[in-house]
Amino acid sequence: MAESSATREHQPIYRRNFFFFLTDNVLFNLAFNIMGPTTLIPDFIRQLTRSEVLIGLSSNLFEVGWMLPQLFIARYLVHFDRKKWWFVGPNLPVRFMVLLFALLTVWLGKDRPEAILLAFLICYGIAAVGDGVVSVPWAVMAGTSLDVQWRARMFGLTSAIAGTLMLGISPLIGLALGSPAFSFPENYALIFGAAGMLFVLSTLPGVFIHELPGGKTLEKIPTVGEFLPSLGRVLRTDRSFRSMVAARMLTSLFTMANPFYIGFATVQLGLSNTVAVPTLLAVQTIGSIFGSLLYTWLAARSNLRVIRLALAAAGLLPLSALLAAIIEPLLLYLGFFVWGLTVRTLFIGYMNWVITHSTAEQRPVYTGLFNTMVALASLSAPLLGGSIAQWLGYPALFAMALSMVMAALLVTLRFVRDVRSPQPVQ
Repeated sequence: MAESSATREHQPIYRRNFFFFLTDNVLFNLAFNIMGPTTLIPDFIRQLTRSEVLIGLSSNLFEVGWMLPQLFIARYLVHFDRKKWWFVGPNLPVRFMVLLFALLTVWLGKDRPEAILLAFLICYGIAAVGDGVVSVPWAVMAGTSLDVQWRARMFGLTSAIAGTLMLGISPLIGLALGSPAFSFPENYALIFGAAGMLFVLSTLPGVFIHELPGGKTLEKIPTVGEFLPSLGRVLRTDRSFRSMVAARMLTSLFTMANPFYIGFATVQLGLSNTVAVPTLLAVQTIGSIFGSLLYTWLAARSNLRVIRLALAAAGLLPLSALLAAIIEPLLLYLGFFVWGLTVRTLFIGYMNWVITHSTAEQRPVYTGLFNTMVALASLSAPLLGGSIAQWLGYPALFAMALSMVMAALLVTLRFVRDVRSPQPVQ
């Protein structure tokens, strides 16, 4: 691909952009990991409600909100030559929302759990949708303002650095949850407040990114009647992209079990949440460090191969949960280590595949279409997962999750070819 061949004069720009992309990504991922969508958040929501559906929704809310607006934003971006301020501008208000929620939690107090739950859904939802708005221009800039080698390093080192920092932070989360100095919900508010401060700091690096020009822009914003048929042509003519969308949707259905592993550990296996939450988070973090280093090394060679390996390994999480109930609870820790090894690898692997697969002109459309279609599966995942957990139990849910990830692996093996540059859609 022409745009992935770094010219000598662009190397200083790539190096400079690498630092700012990396700083932004590390701060954001560190804040996100502190909130723990598969550990802290479902444990927190379980203190507010016994509805398994709401617990599942709360954990998946960010992914759903993040993906839904992207196709809408993509339609406008194809008209603009520069995308930087589409990223920087919306960042400024939305990354204050988690900090705002922490303050609201303290103000509302333990006697108003319904109000805290509502505040969480609103603030967390706004943060998710806002990040979805900025993700398409971010992906476009990552495709044009970093070459493939610098981009792979940025993705891999982001997880390695954030994961290493999380190893030191995980014990502090356990102390905050178990300290007699902080009662519920102030103990959780303290953790959300720390994450919120990092989200606020993450707004700064994007200002300094030097955006390089991408492909041709359209003279005018396409109408809905012009835009929708072009999406259909992308799906109809690009088999690898269509298949990767299917694999990503199956991966989202696989994650329907994620909010319930911590409930399974505390309710069914009898582990204390003050021990299980920070320990499982630490084990997952250690796995993510190893996974990110492997991604940094392997992705520049074959991003698709990394995705396949990660999908194969991810199946060990639901399998370990099934075995933990029969053999030994400690097996769940092994599952969380493997999940940490694969979770970020899958996320950045899919994102990097779409960025590299698409041309500069079509990158907004490919990115927006990919994530918006996946949002449909992500939206159904908490409803499906919560219903299965509530009516059929955790073992049935974990078995269903295992079948989803194996199906995703089969799709990538049979129908996805290695990255190529598709022809622009007329």
